[in-house]
Amino acid sequence: MRRDQIALLQALRQRFPQESADALTAQVVCRRVLVDGEVVSDPKQPILKSAHIQIDAREQYVSRGGYKLEGALASFNLAVTGLTLLDAGASTGGFTDCLLKSGAKAVHAVDVGYNQLDWRLRTDSRVIVHERTNIMEVEQLLPQPDGAVCDLSFRSVTKAASHILSLCAAGAFLLALIKPQFETPKGMEGFDGVIREPDVLKTIMEDVLSALIDEGLGIRGVTESPITGTKGNTEFFALLHQGAGLTVPALLSSLTL
Repeated sequence: MRRDQIALLQALRQRFPQESADALTAQVVCRRVLVDGEVVSDPKQPILKSAHIQIDAREQYVSRGGYKLEGALASFNLAVTGLTLLDAGASTGGFTDCLLKSGAKAVHAVDVGYNQLDWRLRTDSRVIVHERTNIMEVEQLLPQPDGAVCDLSFRSVTKAASHILSLCAAGAFLLALIKPQFETPKGMEGFDGVIREPDVLKTIMEDVLSALIDEGLGIRGVTESPITGTKGNTEFFALLHQGAGLTVPALLSSLTL
């Protein structure tokens, strides 16, 4: 890097000190940062120290989950315009918000909690709210979803993915957030809620992907979430469907672990 250059993220942190590094990274990855009028999507990209930086002033999501999902939709080139979708584990509604802003026709927002969904989404006619509802106990959703997204905390996605897809129309997709911190073996020695070792992360991901395939699901691809979990955990999205998919070695080779 030349002396007159600086990494984009470093420049952003200097110019927008009120924003966290995580939030700024999300803006970059989601293609909302312009450098001298051009979109730059790599936080490490060297730019001139004198460059003009602009952050897109579009409305923010109700939670950071919206940025995670936006990055995944872009990574998989997955269009949701005009679709009815299921958001399993909706919580505040970051995923739901992202789906609506991406053109979804309607979203079933399902969560075991109560009064967590952002008021703006709760009062949106396109959102069908299912509070105090365990997704594993849902037998039918009307109108039937064309696809689903999920962000499940404190439980393994491997035990829920098949059921979530069963609630959707034939040929549906499931874009599932994989949180390795919730996929660790019980009693894992030294685990404090954050997975720091790349080898451990790779082993967990290998186990999760294998378990999903054993459930009869096909995995079209995996991608790293553009931003980490709240405690700094690296998280991933898997694009699932009923049927054949890629092998575990092929999937792991697409990740930087």
